[in-house]
Amino acid sequence: MIQPWQVIPSPGDGRRSVGILTARTEGLPPFDNRGFYRRLIRAGRPLGLSVFVFTPHDLPEGDDVITGYRYNEAARRWERTDCPLPALVYDRCFSLSREASALYRAALRRLQAEPGVQLLGSPLPGKWDVHRHLERDGRFTALLPRTEPLTPRALAAWLQEHGEVLLKPQAGSQGRGVLHVRRGALRAGAQPSRTGEAAEAAYSVRGRDARGREVSRGFADAAALGQWLRGFVRGRRYLLQQYLQLQTEAGAAFDVRALVQKDGSGRWQLTGTAVRQAPAGSVTANLHGGGTAAPAEAFLAGRFGAQRGAALHRELCRLAAELPEALEAGYGRFAELGIDFGVDRDGRLWLLEVNSKPGRSVFTLLGDARAAEAALLRPLQYAASLLPAAGRGAGHGMQRAAAPPAPAALAALHADALPPAAAHASLLADASPPAAAHASLLADASPPANRPGFRPSAARAPRPLPWIADRVTKPAAAVSSADD
Repeated sequence: MIQPWQVIPSPGDGRRSVGILTARTEGLPPFDNRGFYRRLIRAGRPLGLSVFVFTPHDLPEGDDVITGYRYNEAARRWERTDCPLPALVYDRCFSLSREASALYRAALRRLQAEPGVQLLGSPLPGKWDVHRHLERDGRFTALLPRTEPLTPRALAAWLQEHGEVLLKPQAGSQGRGVLHVRRGALRAGAQPSRTGEAAEAAYSVRGRDARGREVSRGFADAAALGQWLRGFVRGRRYLLQQYLQLQTEAGAAFDVRALVQKDGSGRWQLTGTAVRQAPAGSVTANLHGGGTAAPAEAFLAGRFGAQRGAALHRELCRLAAELPEALEAGYGRFAELGIDFGVDRDGRLWLLEVNSKPGRSVFTLLGDARAAEAALLRPLQYAASLLPAAGRGAGHGMQRAAAPPAPAALAALHADALPPAAAHASLLADASPPAAAHASLLADASPPANRPGFRPSAARAPRPLPWIADRVTKPAAAVSSADD
């Protein structure tokens, strides 16, 4: 009898294997999102795929055998196993610490250097690079909020001209580290930054820290704000972004997530759309901390009327069809993308963020079984299309992905065929969605100077806030493109 965590032989030779790369955590097995990975392992079997989980710590130098983890259905437990290097790597690694990020990057370089290994999808670079790429493309410029890298002088200029601004890390997810900074009083109930400081502060800040904890502070002057921000940023690269009114009348931030994925023929399909709404007062829209989900078209119809809501939904679906091709032209092949749209109070669409490691728990929370099932299956169906058919000799090797279709071929995204539900009836039975789906904010690069509402100020140059500029220009420590 195999005991838990005993090393057992791995089946197969690895030619139809998919390794899920994830971050190491405490406990056994040493990773989070176990329910999701268990369902992926189960879903791979009918497709002839051998799926296992591994972490950057499990990849020894110079060895073709790594430690992986599989779920034993009969024994209802996870087991550790020796595995050959996987033919495909499904990157779901979200790292927070510098040490973990460095280990992840080293593991990724090693895997990419192996001739028999390829990534299921390319990683996206930081938000600033993505924003500039989309601006250069030209089709999405009007959707991008004004954005630029954070410097003390730039922050002072934004606050002088517009009174408020959004600060967000270039590499981040789930709303962590995102701040709304404004001139003026602290909102009721927030704590001042110093004992005895007046609640009617000169500057106020609210948002979440790097661990996702709520932040709400007031500052008597620019010097106090700058000193606090210096400690908050801690050498991470940050962006300044136009603050948009993306809340309901009750003050609840919301966005619209569109999940697009490649299917078994390598073609992009729209898996589903959903609104993610945060509790009132939150800066970003996310599902942890009491967030809720709603059907996108119905939600938009409730806010803007049936006709306008349907038109907005059609437009964001059209944009979701065009964005993958635009991003693949700059960054290589992707397997799936989570695209987040904002809709302001005037009904204007904004492109907030694109993630190459998208969450999908919003569809389970919404009760959309069709989208939840497709979200689980499609990455594996795409993986199966890239690998040699079962029983072929070693000389057949991997197959290349089909070229992305032209955007016009994606017009009927909602009509794509899914596998019969009965074939995978049990895949979602034990679904325990991740506690979070992610944050609502992204877009990055200064738009044309004549963008409405953001004219260059003719006033004298503002005095930079008193903190050290090199603190915000060092390389990012966190892994970008993460969303779960």
